[in-house]
Amino acid sequence: MTTTTLRWGVLGATSYIATHLMPAIAQTPGCVLSAVASRPGRAAQAADAGGKFGATALPDYAALLADRDIDAVYIALPNTDHVDWTVRALEAGKHVLVEKPMALDEEGCARIEAAARAASRTVMEAFMYRFHPQQARATELLASGEIGELRVVRASFAFAIEAGSGNIRLEPKLGGGATWDVGCYAIDVPQLFFGQAPQQVSAHFHTRPGEAVETSATGTMDFGQGRSAVFDYSIDYGPRSWYELQGTHGTLTVSNAWAMSGEDGVLTVLTAQGTRTETVPAANHYQLQVAAFAEAVRTGGPTPVTLTDSRRAARVGAALTASAAAAGALAPTSDATVPR
Repeated sequence: MTTTTLRWGVLGATSYIATHLMPAIAQTPGCVLSAVASRPGRAAQAADAGGKFGATALPDYAALLADRDIDAVYIALPNTDHVDWTVRALEAGKHVLVEKPMALDEEGCARIEAAARAASRTVMEAFMYRFHPQQARATELLASGEIGELRVVRASFAFAIEAGSGNIRLEPKLGGGATWDVGCYAIDVPQLFFGQAPQQVSAHFHTRPGEAVETSATGTMDFGQGRSAVFDYSIDYGPRSWYELQGTHGTLTVSNAWAMSGEDGVLTVLTAQGTRTETVPAANHYQLQVAAFAEAVRTGGPTPVTLTDSRRAARVGAALTASAAAAGALAPTSDATVPR
């Protein structure tokens, strides 16, 4: 891509996207928020959300994809719509940054990968937490050997959603449930730091009375060679966004993995030599994510979150669901050491 300005469209004008993603796009150098489209009946909300950033509200998703002045789209639709609209956007010649989960199974990721290849367009799953500098610092500290060889990752991600709220995360027909929302982060952290898929996973799901989707989960992952992960995630309780890297010589704790733009990152290292804390200055990880994606589009280089990452996430999420249903441990993949 030779143009210096990346013109964006957004599919889905929710309050969350209007608060976090739209300003991130508008504030990123070389990016312009040009258009917003929402579902039928929400045209006024789309116009209001996009108008704050000079964006035009289009009548529907198809109209936005047909707009030749749009270079890239952010897809913020219900989970069950991610694959179809991502493929349609790619086929329309758009680059795509799609909300996690990219797909609810590996076949969906494969469809997206094929469409991206055929269209020669860039696509990436939006794992915004990865772009906060505290994650890069945790990676550096782990690589330094200060806590030794990584053995166990513990992760806990949760926020409460009230019953009767109408939140789409509680709708089974829309791909709702804790696993495909907040759980995506809890299961991504161990794979990020071990750099591979687990060999086996085991999960127990809890469904809050009156709901039709799992609302909490606990589980484990086996990465082989004495390496494992322990996690919990929930839309019953919270807020919680914490992970710990347990090494042979100490631990590294990240106390707020979802640190928002005004919050510093805090990392604590505990070894036999004592405890010390590092502060990572506040950063807008949504904006950093947009900037990194835009750079990959302009250069044609690899995206920071790869399609290998996304396929692995889909396999593991599906395996956790199957494990909970079968009340046993299951292998999520046949290639236990998927390269990053």
